Amino acid sequence: MKKFFGFLLIVTLLFGTVSLVSAADADAYNSADILYDLGLFSGTGTDAEGNPKFDLDRSPTRHEAVTMLVSLLGKKEEAMAGTWETPFTDVANWAKPFVGYAYENGLTSGTSATTFGGNDPITATQYLTFVLKVLGYEVGNDFQWNRAWELSDRIGMTDGRFDESNKTFLRGDVTLISRNALDQSHKDDEQTLAEKLMSENLFTAEDYKETVESPLVLREIDPWEGHVVDVMFSINGKMQDYVGDYIAKAGTYTLIPYFRGERLFEYEIDYDKGYEPDDTGKVKKNSDGTLTVVYPGKEDFAFTIVYVSNREEVVDDNGEIVYLESHTKRSLGFAAYPDKGLAMKSGHNTYMPGKTFGDTFSPYFVMEDVLYNGKRIVDYTVTVQEGAPFTVKIQADGSLLIMRTEHGTGTFTISYGGKSATYKVKL
Repeated sequence: MKKFFGFLLIVTLLFGTVSLVSAADADAYNSADILYDLGLFSGTGTDAEGNPKFDLDRSPTRHEAVTMLVSLLGKKEEAMAGTWETPFTDVANWAKPFVGYAYENGLTSGTSATTFGGNDPITATQYLTFVLKVLGYEVGNDFQWNRAWELSDRIGMTDGRFDESNKTFLRGDVTLISRNALDQSHKDDEQTLAEKLMSENLFTAEDYKETVESPLVLREIDPWEGHVVDVMFSINGKMQDYVGDYIAKAGTYTLIPYFRGERLFEYEIDYDKGYEPDDTGKVKKNSDGTLTVVYPGKEDFAFTIVYVSNREEVVDDNGEIVYLESHTKRSLGFAAYPDKGLAMKSGHNTYMPGKTFGDTFSPYFVMEDVLYNGKRIVDYTVTVQEGAPFTVKIQADGSLLIMRTEHGTGTFTISYGGKSATYKVKL
C-alpha cells in the first residue's frame, strides 16, 4: 500500500494567496499516516476531498494529547462508552471520557489535586510520561517525569530531539512518539505495543507490516485541479488547458486569449516581477487582439494580461449612469522544453539547470520528475552544499523531496551519466 500525503505550498491564485506554513517534518507526516491507516489516530477532520487533516504544525493541549494517547491504545470507543470518575473540576465535557479512562488506568495525573489543566499546551516530557506509563515504566523508579526524555532516548523510542531546551511541542511530535512506541516492548515482557494491539484484534500482523513498510511519498497538491479559469489561451491554433507554464522550444508563438469562451480583445499586458522584456522573452499585443510571443527557449519567461472581469451599471448620487469595473489578472509563463541535458519538473513548471526557486513560506518542495534528454530518470544521485538550509531526498517513486531545515539559501547538484546540474534554493 503506497501512501501519498498531499501538502499545499504557497500558491498565488487569480484572486489571492493561500498559504500554509508547517514546522512538522517528513517523519511526522509519515508517522501520522501510519497511525491513521491503523486506526490509531483520527486527525482533526477532513478536507473538501475527504482526505484527513492532521494539523501537525499546531501545539496540542493536554485535552488533545490524552485523547491521542487513548486513540493510540485503541481504546477510544471503550472510553466513550464508559463511566469514569476523576477529581478534576476543569475537564471539558468532550474530553471527560478520555481523561477519565487515562486517569483510572494510571496513565495521567492532573496539574493539581483538583485540576487537569486540559487547555494548557502539553510539553514533550508530559506526553513522554504518558507513553512510558503505557509501556509499564514508573515515575520516580524508572524515570523522572520532568526529564522523561532520558529514558525514552535510552530505550530508543526517541532520538535525542527532546530535552529541556524545547520551547515548542507539536502534534507532529506526538505522532512521532506514538508511532515509535508501537515498536517498544513492555517493561515486564517482550511483547511490543503493536503486538499487544494485534492480540486485541485492532489490526493484523499483515496490515501492520504493509502499513509500516509502505514508503511515504510526499506530494504537492495541484492548486488548479478543478479550478475554473475565466481566461484561456489558444497557442499556435491549439486551445490549451489551464497551465501555469507552457513548456516550449525556442520560437515565435501566436496566442489568442478567450474570456469565458469568447474572444477577448480589451486587455493590457503587464509583466510578472523579474520577467520584464529582455533576452528571456518578449510579448506584443497586436491590433487584432492576438498576442505574439518571441521565446528564445533558454530561461523562464512570464507575462500577465489585465482584463475587465465584470462590469456593472449603477446610478450615482446625481442620477447619472456609471459603470463599475472589476479588473482581474491572468498570468502565463513560458518554460524551456527539457529535451537536452538534466532538468526537473514540478506540476506545470520546468526547472532548468542554474534555476533559482523557492520561497520563505513553503516548508518543502517536491520535484515530481527528474529528466535527462526529456525522459524521466530515477537512478540519479544528489549532493547538497555543506551548510545548506535544507535536505534533499530521492523518494521511493523517484521524485525529489527538498525539505527546509531553516531559512536561508543553498545549492544542490543532480548527477546522472557523468552529467550534472546545480540548482539554487531559497527557503
